[in-house]
Amino acid sequence: MIRASRDLEALFCLINSTYFYLDIRLIIKKRYSCMKLRLLFFFLLPNVFMAQDFTDQWQGHFSFNRIIDLEQTDDQVYAASENALFVYDKAARSFNTITTVNGLSGDKISQIFYRESQDQLVIGYENGLIQIIQDDTVLDVVSIRDKQVISPNRKRINEFLLRGELLYIATDFGIAIYDLERFEFDDTYFIGANGAQLRVKSIEIFDGFIYAATSDAGILRADNSDPFLLDFMNWTTINGGVYDEVVALNTQIYAVGATRTIQQLVAGAFVPTGSQVPGRVIDATVFDNRVILTGNSFTQIFDSNLQLLNDIQDIAGNPAAFTAGNLSDDALFIGTLEDGMVRIDLNNTAQSEFILADGPVRNRAFSLTTSPNVLWVGYGDYNLIYNPFPLERFGISRLEDDQWTNFTNDDVQNIASISSITINPDDPDQLFINSMHNGVLEFQNGQAETLFGINNSSLTSILPPATDFVRIPDSAFDTQGDLWTLASIVADGLNRKTPTGQWSAVDLSQEFPSITRTSLTKLVITPAGTLVFGTVDEGVIAYNPGENRFGNLREGIQEGNLINNYVGELALDQNGQLWIGSNLGLRVLFGADNIVSDNIPEARPVIIEDQIGVARELLKDEAILDIEVDGNNRKWVATASSGAFLFSPSGQETIFQFTKNNSPLPSDGVNDIAIDNTSGKIYFATDNGIVSFQGDRTSAPAENLENVFAFPNPVKPGFDGNVTIDGLTDRARIKITDVEGNLVNELVSQGGSVQWDTRSFSGQAVASGVYILLISTDDNQETTVSKIMVIR
Repeated sequence: MIRASRDLEALFCLINSTYFYLDIRLIIKKRYSCMKLRLLFFFLLPNVFMAQDFTDQWQGHFSFNRIIDLEQTDDQVYAASENALFVYDKAARSFNTITTVNGLSGDKISQIFYRESQDQLVIGYENGLIQIIQDDTVLDVVSIRDKQVISPNRKRINEFLLRGELLYIATDFGIAIYDLERFEFDDTYFIGANGAQLRVKSIEIFDGFIYAATSDAGILRADNSDPFLLDFMNWTTINGGVYDEVVALNTQIYAVGATRTIQQLVAGAFVPTGSQVPGRVIDATVFDNRVILTGNSFTQIFDSNLQLLNDIQDIAGNPAAFTAGNLSDDALFIGTLEDGMVRIDLNNTAQSEFILADGPVRNRAFSLTTSPNVLWVGYGDYNLIYNPFPLERFGISRLEDDQWTNFTNDDVQNIASISSITINPDDPDQLFINSMHNGVLEFQNGQAETLFGINNSSLTSILPPATDFVRIPDSAFDTQGDLWTLASIVADGLNRKTPTGQWSAVDLSQEFPSITRTSLTKLVITPAGTLVFGTVDEGVIAYNPGENRFGNLREGIQEGNLINNYVGELALDQNGQLWIGSNLGLRVLFGADNIVSDNIPEARPVIIEDQIGVARELLKDEAILDIEVDGNNRKWVATASSGAFLFSPSGQETIFQFTKNNSPLPSDGVNDIAIDNTSGKIYFATDNGIVSFQGDRTSAPAENLENVFAFPNPVKPGFDGNVTIDGLTDRARIKITDVEGNLVNELVSQGGSVQWDTRSFSGQAVASGVYILLISTDDNQETTVSKIMVIR
């Protein structure tokens, strides 16, 4: 035990040192040999946390096109994409994915390492986080990520090197050593002059020395048996310059850097060998007396005498951007920047096979749209004022029956910056793809049909007579089957396409002269046919086509009471309320059609009480990016920095708040939400990927009780989900009784459906038998009876 005050003083000095938390335990152990104190610090300063598994309710929909790193065994290949992994079984030719749903962080991966003897997969991230997957458990090692004395841009994990149970970690600040048996850090080396942080790109241990290849101070080395490698003075610079990799092969050690010349250690310094690679090396691995060097445009394999064995600079004659290379006995696996992983037969390098886990074309998803059991994804983008530059061209993606189909940029006629996708409610196979640069593309049955622009529609360009610069942020269908589109920064901001293909425009500039300098944002259409749309600095504008009448909500009392004139999101709920989202919060307006009345209506905030009973405004100062209304009239809200929320119909109750910390969301910035009421899935789009949450299957309220049904029915043995009762009117009452008339449970619908967990009032699972559903409307004007059979 430590009893002396000088020992405590030393302890507090160490806490303020530049070493990692768990290095403190190591130093105390060396100085005092105090096991009890080591255990104390283990609990006070943990660096390992168990990540949560969300596979019961969540599903990841990540892209695996961009491969960051590869590891392999005799049977499997581990391929790391931007923030997820897939495991490829060589014999079965099958995939298993590991995503945020399984406990990954969703951050950007920079390196992986597989320790086959213990079945440990180690994942390093650009932000310094390390995750260890073992026995289907994900452990978070957070010491580097959370270390405040290291700048966030200095925490990147660059390489792993295993020696025994110790994992040497090359980082952008120096070298850290982690014990994979005890799950704790061993030592941390800041090896620059005066203990400065150096960007260590690669490390190797050879002939008793540890070598560090850096991008800012050349190659340094130290005697690996020296117990004082914490002291930067024990590290010696043996080569200046910029280096990318250092790797040992049999009895030699090689290095390569900015000069692209492979160098060999001779008499304590690296000297050129005469061999040169075509570009900068970004990955180096060793397998069976061969070294594989990979750069952006090449993968080359050398033998132990540095003789070139294979030179791969394209895939089947086509150029590709390479990211990593890994070798087995007869096959070379290469990671690419856009095409997933490629397997090349070393006996015939002309033979290649693309290996890609199913997923969308990219992780950075911008807009989502659903039809029954189908999800569509758009990849455009724009900034706060709806400027789409720099333009992006990535096509669109479709998810159907758990299979992804990716339509390339050529498939959508090279339109740029896709802002949204509108589905024809009368024909789910007909889409209208809105571009912030090229107009509107009609897309039918998976094929591009007609691109509507200035020459074949009423749409206009912001830079006439240019045929592009036609900015369409949103569109919607009315009850007559007309397609209405918004057009930004032009006088004719509203455009209508009839079912027969006739186009016409509405000039907004007469009523709103500054509209030609304003971006429009989101469009909704009321059941009465009033068009309501948001703007960047003109608030909410409404237009009644039948009366040719306008209305406007703005900030200020008696002008609409908006938070500000920036309105980026609108949603109509089942009660006719208009939910208005801005970059600073939320407002609600009852009766959107009233905007065009003589008396300007006032929007209101949603006032709630926080946990200590203080009244506050819901989502005050939050940037709201999307609002969606489900079949139970609940509100799903996407925010720019606080994740996604589910609110009760009134907004008074927060049912869920999903964030990166408590859910598989890979980012707290949620760009868009889409609800598939048929399947009950809620999809979330972020810059780091798409995930879905299995919510209640909901639908809009029915007008009567003629089509009530329950599923699954019968409830078979082993089923542990909820029975959905659908086809209900809003606030229908359902009394559930057994065949003898005993009341088992009672439910009230919010929307067109309700869930029953097959339990009684007491919470006990009901026994096998037939259960009667006595259903009545809220006003008791209509009743019906249905049955459910439960088999345990």
